[in-house]
Amino acid sequence: MALELYLIGTPGCGKTAVFDALTGTPEGPHFTRRGGHRFGVVKVPDPRLERLRDLYAPRKFTPAEVTFADVSPPGGEAIRFGDLTPLLANADAFVLVLQAFGEIGRDGRPVDPAAQLESVLLELAVSDLEKVERRLERIAQERQRGQRASEAEVRTLERCREALEANRALREVDLSPEDDKRIRSFQFLSRKPILVVANTAESAEATVDPGPAEALARKHGIRGLRFCAPLEAEIARLDADAQVEFLRDYGLEEPARVRLIQAAYASLRLVSFFTVGDDEVRAWTIETRAPARTAAGKIHSDIERGFIRAETVAWDALLEAGAWSRCRERGTLRIEGADYPVRDGDVINFRFSV
Repeated sequence: MALELYLIGTPGCGKTAVFDALTGTPEGPHFTRRGGHRFGVVKVPDPRLERLRDLYAPRKFTPAEVTFADVSPPGGEAIRFGDLTPLLANADAFVLVLQAFGEIGRDGRPVDPAAQLESVLLELAVSDLEKVERRLERIAQERQRGQRASEAEVRTLERCREALEANRALREVDLSPEDDKRIRSFQFLSRKPILVVANTAESAEATVDPGPAEALARKHGIRGLRFCAPLEAEIARLDADAQVEFLRDYGLEEPARVRLIQAAYASLRLVSFFTVGDDEVRAWTIETRAPARTAAGKIHSDIERGFIRAETVAWDALLEAGAWSRCRERGTLRIEGADYPVRDGDVINFRFSV
């Protein structure tokens, strides 16, 4: 399944332009509409996978994917997170776009990226706090009727309420796996990771300094990056060779799409492992240090259930050797068990029996 990153922000922040920069191609924009929102799927660029493709010349080449969603309330109004919970709950992380261009925002006030960040974080927390309080009220009513309630659930919810009332996002609360399981059905939005994008002007003179917003983001453990969405959208429409020249002219190493995906992988603690062969060369996304058996389940539940071993080699060692059999001869091919923590760039052949 594709990693899902949902773009949110205050009205006028340029969120739609950021979406265009992330999903644009030389052939034009590629997205679908569902319920008034735009969804675009992009391939995760990975030079390692491309080199493995060149080695095997497979019939099928399958990079990992990221789905970007441009969450757009009707009429350009501010997002009411409580109303959109069923949609937003599908996100693996939010990309919070901050307006850092112009002088006056849509609300008629001077543009202030830090204030925008504080406003959205508060809205997410308030949405979650309302859910917590409603559930605790229902539990109190059930107790009055003589019904039993889970004391463990109450303790977990009270911890959440205490954090939210102190203006702490639930992702900042250290919850046990059991606590996390108890609150999973509530679809708390402040539990999700966030990336911040400061949408700047093309010139420094027309850009509102996003430094204070970035400092605030770091205080909350949130990664931030900045780029000019209209400029990046123009870059995204160029072919590969023209992109390189354009990026060089503006002192950039990678387009916004690549920088954001890299930041998302780092924030979510994700890595890629690969499967290779004449039929297909493919990338798979998994959490850092996830066990080999879990990685096998990414491919198919039967492989996870019947796991025997994982034949593993680093991607660069395979390229250097030129063939799986030569890795075995050189001793760079390892036999790993079910609990082996998968490393970024591992090429794995799973052995299983069902």
